[in-house]
Amino acid sequence: MVERKIGVGSAVARAGASAVTAAATAAALAVAAVPGAALGADWHLNSSITEEFEYDDNFRLRTDDEESLWGFNTRPRVGVEAHTPRTDVNMNGTLNYGWFPDNTDENSFDQRGDVSLRHRTERSVFGIGGNISHETTRTSEELDSGRDFSDTDRVGLGGNASWSHTLTELVGVGVSAGGSYVTFDTDVLDDYRTFYGGPFVSFRLTEKDTLQITGTYTRYDRLTGDDLQSDMFVGNAIWSRAFTPQISASLRAGANYVTTDEDFTVGGTTVTTSDDNIGYDGGASISYVEERASLTGSFSHSIVPSSTGRLQQRNALTLHASYRAAPLITFGFTTNFIQQEAPDQDTEDRNFVNASPSVTWHFLPDWYARVAYKFRTQTLNDGDRAYSNGGMASVSWRLPSWGPGQGK
Repeated sequence: MVERKIGVGSAVARAGASAVTAAATAAALAVAAVPGAALGADWHLNSSITEEFEYDDNFRLRTDDEESLWGFNTRPRVGVEAHTPRTDVNMNGTLNYGWFPDNTDENSFDQRGDVSLRHRTERSVFGIGGNISHETTRTSEELDSGRDFSDTDRVGLGGNASWSHTLTELVGVGVSAGGSYVTFDTDVLDDYRTFYGGPFVSFRLTEKDTLQITGTYTRYDRLTGDDLQSDMFVGNAIWSRAFTPQISASLRAGANYVTTDEDFTVGGTTVTTSDDNIGYDGGASISYVEERASLTGSFSHSIVPSSTGRLQQRNALTLHASYRAAPLITFGFTTNFIQQEAPDQDTEDRNFVNASPSVTWHFLPDWYARVAYKFRTQTLNDGDRAYSNGGMASVSWRLPSWGPGQGK
């Protein structure tokens, strides 16, 4: 178990406790930017609450010292939507309280707040958004390394802005930018901040085909331990085609260049090393959507420099499917595959698979129940393979909307 740093942890907890309040304040400012009379004609409050039971026979996904976990999650959510003919404002605040009787160290109280504003003119669209989150346990499964860092507080702040403009019926341009700041209450993970920004241009080639070309600059700064800064330049071309009203697909190809400066302290002396690398990225996706069924899948293959400048080869496959078998019953299935290795070193190899079938039953107009099974397996650095079997059952209630507007 990771040792907690009490002083930092209390500061993190205070920041996380105000997550939803901060998001609500940001939403209020965004709403205030819209003319009050028009906004008052169409806004509403929507909320829901979910009670969930979960079980996992190896929740840390280890090959030895396996630990099972069972417990309950209570998840209330409150959202505000406001609309005018040209402007949409959305704010959501979510809490999650996890109670695990057989392993109280995993008890958690997570908070997240999101706010976004989207404004349209005759030929342009402007958007801005922000989020703040505080997660207290089991935050690492999504990290590239795949290692377990349970019992770790994580606080994240993020923001983004975008602008797009239609030059002609066939050509559009735009720019987007954003950033994030993340801090962890552990010495195992480094605090960091990122910034990204860049332009794009899109072309309508035919009635069914579009081409988008993007360029993005990303800056990464490690904020704890020895200094590290990396600058990445990425270019992508994305072709999309709508074959039918139900079927669409896209192809993506691009290249990237990253330069990294990292400081090492040896015997009281600080040494700076520099590293330059070039990588590439490619992928494809397909989507099928009709009244009762949907299927989306994507695949990507890349050799890209990580934030530390080291090359990583990564293959990823994702598949989502759903089918409404009856008016009130829907079957779902999700699976992910990640295969990752570092060609120039003997560490950071990962092979990860998960699969989760589910059934959802809308037994009342504003109530639904969901049951799901989750299977996970992975190897790290050619070690033994770890397996995990788990499941969940939940009941959710969508509270009646409140407000003069009907929303969208």
